[in-house]
Amino acid sequence: MSEQRSIIKEVRESNPARLGLILLTGIAIGSGLMYLFDQRMGNRRRAVARDKALSLARQSGVVAGKTFRHIRNRLQGALAAATQGVAESRIVSDRKLSDRIRSTIGRVIQTPHAVDLAVHEGRVTLRGVLKPHEAGLLVGAIEKIPGVRSVDNQVVDLSHEAPTMQ
Repeated sequence: MSEQRSIIKEVRESNPARLGLILLTGIAIGSGLMYLFDQRMGNRRRAVARDKALSLARQSGVVAGKTFRHIRNRLQGALAAATQGVAESRIVSDRKLSDRIRSTIGRVIQTPHAVDLAVHEGRVTLRGVLKPHEAGLLVGAIEKIPGVRSVDNQVVDLSHEAPTMQ
């Protein structure tokens, strides 16, 4: 008993706020236990706490899975970017290159059907009628495609096209 009093006296003298913190911690733990083990509502409260803990565990698993997939995809992208220089040295078939260019054309301009495309040994020839700003965007986008050696832009600006006679 005297040992406990000496410990309390030491704590009180060394840091009075610490004793208050210990007291408040004890009160909080006791209140929590009373709340959970109440005879009338304790069963329900424990069931709610259990359900919330299980829900949190499931959500943590979902978030962890999403984070894992995100990191995996980022690493695959970094690997693809790092090996892009090696892949560019390979010759791409004209058909595959034509498909890549067609896909790019569809994303860059509003009227992809207005452009005719010819590919021969990595050299691209564009023909058609486009708005002036679209022609520049299209050539810039096609030049970035791996396997394209050069772009021959024979696209006519819509503003320079002669009006048709009817």
